[in-house]
Amino acid sequence: MSTLSKTLRLFLDSIGRREEYEFYLRKFQAERSVCFALVAPDTPAVEQSGDLMTFDLQFLIRLDLTPLVVLAGEDALQNAASLSAYGDYAVLRKLDLTTSDTEWRERLQVCYAKEQIPIWLNPQSTLGETVQELSPRIARRIHLLRVRGMLRASDSEKIFYHYTRRDNAHELDPQDAEVVRLAEGWLTANPQLHISIASPLHLLQEMFTVRGMGSIIRPGSVIEHHRTLEAVDLTQLSKLMTEAFGKPLRSEDSLRAACDLYLETRCRGAVVLEAHPAGKYLSKFAVGTEARGEGLAQELWDQACAPQPALFWRSRANNPVNQWYERHASGHHTEGRWTVFWKGVTAGQLPEIIRYCLEREPDFRESYDLNEN
Repeated sequence: MSTLSKTLRLFLDSIGRREEYEFYLRKFQAERSVCFALVAPDTPAVEQSGDLMTFDLQFLIRLDLTPLVVLAGEDALQNAASLSAYGDYAVLRKLDLTTSDTEWRERLQVCYAKEQIPIWLNPQSTLGETVQELSPRIARRIHLLRVRGMLRASDSEKIFYHYTRRDNAHELDPQDAEVVRLAEGWLTANPQLHISIASPLHLLQEMFTVRGMGSIIRPGSVIEHHRTLEAVDLTQLSKLMTEAFGKPLRSEDSLRAACDLYLETRCRGAVVLEAHPAGKYLSKFAVGTEARGEGLAQELWDQACAPQPALFWRSRANNPVNQWYERHASGHHTEGRWTVFWKGVTAGQLPEIIRYCLEREPDFRESYDLNEN
């Protein structure tokens, strides 16, 4: 991050919180696909927002992130010509899916060195077939851009997450059925893909903020509910906590105090709840670094935390995730280094839970980072 110019940093500051964009930038730069992401705009997005989309793609290249624009179907040639009016695009030629990864990377790097935005042009095939061929080998991130923007429910509410292998709380707007069908097909073949649907006006906000400005389509996680820890691998669970919070637990005893443990089957995320007279205390909410940005936190919340009639927890006052916590809490109180959140707790019990959270010893060793709670 020290290599970021002042101009790049100022622009990122205008998009979101520094802690958020720095986390996502590190995560994106560590990915090892041939390119960072496939960006597939529809025709109205090209016609109405091609200039802004071009600016954002050039900005990604300056961040050493490597987009590949995918244009397929009958409008592909016209869309390529339209985009070329807004910036320096290069249609990739003499490359196909039999070309080695090394050759792909070399060809793409030539484009990026010239600050050209590469295009994969396939007018003879549909978008569904084209993305299916390119992912996950060329990229596992797919950003679909359309003027309509993110998915909507039948009541016009925004949909931030839509799952293909589990029930959704919303009824999908029929206008979005086709794009969801496409995404479901890609996920059936490759469940680890990251598929995002957003407006071209919000591409960078969708990429670099916790809240996001688009819809994520994913299969959905399998989350187990344990009322005892007899069947749980505490060593693996402790490793998850260390990864998520950036430091080890003081003692595994803080895990053994759980009355409920919700654990993603691959141990990529967990919620630890403890009993308290005022309700459940959310002792730990952990998501592994590789799973962040995939929607697992929301799934854990929906299954483990949202159904609790009374729930409270604490978080470091400077934790960037507090914005997310605020959306899920009915109230909060900041004092010293802690912010205490609650939902469903009666007014008469608030002084008790605030005191409990402020006086509780940290569960992690003291060289804390922003994620400790």
